[in-house]
Amino acid sequence: MNPANTILLSPADNVAVANGRIEIGTALPGGATAIAVIEPGHKVAIRPITAGEAVVKYAQAIGRATQDIAPGEHVHSHNLVFESGRLPVVPPSEAEHATEADRKRTFMGYRRADGRAGTRNFIGIIASVNCSATVCHAIADEANRTILPKYPGIDGFVPIVHGQGCGMSGTG
Repeated sequence: MNPANTILLSPADNVAVANGRIEIGTALPGGATAIAVIEPGHKVAIRPITAGEAVVKYAQAIGRATQDIAPGEHVHSHNLVFESGRLPVVPPSEAEHATEADRKRTFMGYRRADGRAGTRNFIGIIASVNCSATVCHAIADEANRTILPKYPGIDGFVPIVHGQGCGMSGTG
């Protein structure tokens, strides 16, 4: 197995994400072997996925297989369809209870010329897939317009997006 080539976050996943180009014959998680070239950011099946079965990435159903998908096969819009509102939702696990913080109050800031401490306090709106990038920008814009003025301790809301990975075809 070459774990440096893939991202697999949950044992429930039936696909891994390529974080570099994967060549045919490359070992994959779970003992699978790539049977197609997989480009960075794309999904590869790590076990058999039958037609109609949920495709699971990062412990979440992202779509359904439109055909049987073999381990090591590229998973994308040619064999995956997004079904809004029809996929099983995995409820979040129970939240961990916070423990009391260390009484020593420090942070990763910097010292300003006048001796005061300085830092930035931005809230990131993170896109897990490229499909949600536009929404992340809209959320950040709206939050900066309506929420930010109420909280002087926050410097802003920023969208953190990327251009790779999606469970929908271009016709979406």
